[in-house]
Amino acid sequence: MGASPSHAQIERELRAVRDEQPDCDDAPPSVRVATEHIHEHLFDTELTVKRLRDRLGLTDAMFSSRFRRYHGRTPGRYIRHLGVDAAKRLLRRFDSLRISDVAFHVGYEHYRTFARLFKRVTGRSPQEFREKKNGK
Repeated sequence: MGASPSHAQIERELRAVRDEQPDCDDAPPSVRVATEHIHEHLFDTELTVKRLRDRLGLTDAMFSSRFRRYHGRTPGRYIRHLGVDAAKRLLRRFDSLRISDVAFHVGYEHYRTFARLFKRVTGRSPQEFREKKNGK
């Protein structure tokens, strides 16, 4: 294991995840605003679908339907998958970063919640993902 990554290095990797997301200029206004808000606040522990929906003044069914039509998944799944993609990026890039710290950086206060979600999305625990990446 190498030296721990700096805060700036981690932020650079997380910013790259946000920046890699496609523009949604052709999306309906509510979806565009929601998507931009998600990308801007992706790693905030305060980001929830309910807060996002309330901010837009839409019902749950209407919001989910519009969002899914454009992105192919519900807002909650979209947020979770982006968070897992960011975690995978950090796990690949920084061997010395503790998995609990990865969880924190991608917006999860509790490691167990993060690990369960990571496994549900990828089929592997974060540790298994890291070990496979390293050829173990």
